[in-house]
Amino acid sequence: MENQKKLSIVIPVYNEAKTIHEILNRVLKVDLNYGFEKEIILVNDFSSDNSAEVIDLYIKNHSSADMKLFH
Repeated sequence: MENQKKLSIVIPVYNEAKTIHEILNRVLKVDLNYGFEKEIILVNDFSSDNSAEVIDLYIKNHSSADMKLFH
């Protein structure tokens, strides 16, 4: 099995529908050294706006990125 280096980035989300795309764009732009890959874990903490839908669409539109949304 290949030794894969992965950096897990955990982002808590609470009513971030208007700004989460900016945050994710910035995180995706960062290049990691030493062969590390990124794993982005988003945790929706009972948002009352449409954060979950916005994130689902973002993930769908950026399918090459390793992103997961948890509620």
